[in-house]
Amino acid sequence: WSVFKLSFLHRDPRARIYVHQACQRIRPCHLLSPEGTSGRPPKRVKVKGIAGIGKSVAVQRLVYEWAIGKSMREFTCVFDLRFRELNLIEAPLSLLELLGERFRYLKPILCDLFSSPGSLLFILDGLDEFRFPLDWDGPGKNIDVDSKVPVSELMVALIKGSFLPEASVILTTRPSTVAPKHFFQRCCVVLGFEEDQVKEYTSKFYKDSEVAEKVYDYILNNDNLFVLSFIPLYCYIICTAMVEFFSSGTQDDGDSKSLELNPPRTVSEVYFCYLFTAVKHHALRGSADRSTPRSEVLSLAKQQLTNLGKMAYENLLQKKIMFDRADLEKYGVTPADVQSTFLCHILQPLKEETVEMFSFFHLTVQEHLAAIYCAINLFSQEDIIQALDFWCFGIRPPSSTAAPLQNTDLNMDKLESLQMFTRFFMGMLRARLAGHLDGLILSPMEQGDGIPATLGLWFQDQFKSRKLENQTALNLLHCLMEFHMKEATSIAAPEIKKLNLFKMKLSVVDCAAMHYVLQFSPHKLQELNLVTDFTSNCQIDCSSPVRLTITCIMKMNKWTAKNNVGLMFFYSLTV
Repeated sequence: WSVFKLSFLHRDPRARIYVHQACQRIRPCHLLSPEGTSGRPPKRVKVKGIAGIGKSVAVQRLVYEWAIGKSMREFTCVFDLRFRELNLIEAPLSLLELLGERFRYLKPILCDLFSSPGSLLFILDGLDEFRFPLDWDGPGKNIDVDSKVPVSELMVALIKGSFLPEASVILTTRPSTVAPKHFFQRCCVVLGFEEDQVKEYTSKFYKDSEVAEKVYDYILNNDNLFVLSFIPLYCYIICTAMVEFFSSGTQDDGDSKSLELNPPRTVSEVYFCYLFTAVKHHALRGSADRSTPRSEVLSLAKQQLTNLGKMAYENLLQKKIMFDRADLEKYGVTPADVQSTFLCHILQPLKEETVEMFSFFHLTVQEHLAAIYCAINLFSQEDIIQALDFWCFGIRPPSSTAAPLQNTDLNMDKLESLQMFTRFFMGMLRARLAGHLDGLILSPMEQGDGIPATLGLWFQDQFKSRKLENQTALNLLHCLMEFHMKEATSIAAPEIKKLNLFKMKLSVVDCAAMHYVLQFSPHKLQELNLVTDFTSNCQIDCSSPVRLTITCIMKMNKWTAKNNVGLMFFYSLTV
């Protein structure tokens, strides 16, 4: 089982895949290139990456290059299937029916195509968005192209290779979603931008080269923004949010001073800055100008953002990310004004008709709006603790008057799908405590001054009393990072004696969260377990921010590169 690292440049075909052992660079079209030892191409490939890193864009580029005859010409047909669209399928169906509905122009020749399955490629994009349970360990069924089975069984059989083993499959997913590695002959990790690519993206984003240079310098001189900019979606959002402050002829001293004193530090703050900019300059065009206070802008958009946030949250619990007109009407959402800024209009083939559907333009936007809705509708410390118990560990709250806690219909198998949302919630809770959500708030927060200490004790208890899975532990570190309040982190961090991130493939943002929390611990970690797949290779991004982060952690704990007593970390690093 070979492991690759994939990075790509947005809107640029010069994507790269890094082999851990040799740092060999190959193009994304070589995801299915023959193995060096066996000489056989892998039939099942998994592409993993955190939210916004560019998994979907990478495989879309792959399809494009195949379509123009530039690469992968060994394939007669490529089927691009997205799990968010597969969520709409309720009744059992066969693969022939599925593909006949999705690709109607191919329906007459599908049987001919399946006569040579080795020439077919299936791209299955966004497993983390799939709402149906997946039984990886269940007994395999004898499935053929005519067998009618639930779509979840069809996907599992296709991924495992028990169905159409001769065909090739590329699967994309977030790291938090389980897809057992033994089904794959190759696994890739999307890393995102390198430093020079951040600069190139910034220069292409703005028409004015002077503005582009100012924004890039600003990102470069703010460590937190610099780390976030390695994620392509975050880089786009940062650039969009910075337009207001750096566009030629619009910047004033007040804007500059405000940005210098209060730069966005977390993913939540970057997204909120983007949301505010989008609402102010697009959704409320003509109703608000540059001088309109934030609270007034949010007040103007309050009802629309509340309705949109409620729809985002209640459907996130169900892993529902595509909506029809009836869904929008139920929540009082109209695809215009504020809502049109965040919703995409989709014409989806379904059975014998084309159905009008809507979705948020990225899953993280749905997660962020859901977090805002919860942050403005939880009014007490008890509500917040019950909500975190529910979202993080599936502990259903007792009866509550808080709107987000009245709908607790959640599949416990899907808790990992709420991890990004919980991080956004912590960031938006901090924004509420700081007064940044004024204009949206329905009622004042009870005992707001005591919330940081209460949350610090809650996090302390999780690290002390629970045997945390590595992904859950990492998510709690991210939550503390997003909350970004010294009082809470200072209470929780000393309880972290051991940190087990065994077999985790850490991104720059993961390392930043780890560094942020551990700096508040007064003692040396007993164990930092970053051991990878029993090899001598570290599966974390070794770009300079990560190298610096690990160096800082080692220095804080007085470790050296040769000290493996407290540091189970197989990576040669000079401190």
